[in-house]
Amino acid sequence: MEDVLNQYILARENGQDCLLVTVVQTIGAGPAKVGFKLLYRADGVTFGTVGGGALEAQAIEDARQLLASQSSQLKEYDLTEVGMCCGGRITLFFEYLPAGRTLLIFGGGHCGQALASMARLLGFRVRVYDNREQRRALFPAEEFVLCDFVQLPTDTFPTSNAFVAIMTYNHEFDSTVLRQILTCRRNFAYIGLIGSINKVRVTRQQLESEGITIPDNLFAPIGLNIGAQTPAEIAIAILGEIIGVYRQKPVDSMRDFLQKASPNA
Repeated sequence: MEDVLNQYILARENGQDCLLVTVVQTIGAGPAKVGFKLLYRADGVTFGTVGGGALEAQAIEDARQLLASQSSQLKEYDLTEVGMCCGGRITLFFEYLPAGRTLLIFGGGHCGQALASMARLLGFRVRVYDNREQRRALFPAEEFVLCDFVQLPTDTFPTSNAFVAIMTYNHEFDSTVLRQILTCRRNFAYIGLIGSINKVRVTRQQLESEGITIPDNLFAPIGLNIGAQTPAEIAIAILGEIIGVYRQKPVDSMRDFLQKASPNA
């Protein structure tokens, strides 16, 4: 069991959702004992066991489906019906374990610092990417990633529950980062880009001309329409928008003005 729980901790840190399957009741003969656990990871890898054989094969398939629907469920199995000759019955509890939310911040300037600080209070795991070595001292060592904005370490990005805020010190870097975010084959929950309405419009047009699809979860300009001006206010506006996304609640986003504004705005 210890290995299963350790693997869950690693998966959570790497941004992977999991489904934990636990034997909670056995009646009659069967291969499992109460307390047996199996962890099904988002990439299909499993750890532990609920008894093996046809029961475990069925449990893994059920775990896959429940993970896809982000659901938990209590299920009873007749071992004869699943193809085992034991004749007993086993009840399994399938528990959906979401990965911890990770906020990827591109740009360690004043706004990035304020956003990182407030995101920690909401329980986010924070990663700050910047190409300036001197920015390292402004963040906890485990949060800061020194990198080239032109070639991001996309293979290290979480595979789920990841939120993105792009706010570098250069418009071209912002565009370069966004291009990589949209093409790195990661399923981000939220992508936010800081900037004026005109900058965002030009960026979108450039990406579309390159054949890059603009997803519905791109929030640009980033943040809520609350008139934010200071780094702290901008951070609050961004996190308010992010909360609306993961709570699935409608919010008054700045991006809504992109469609309403005139071409010269």
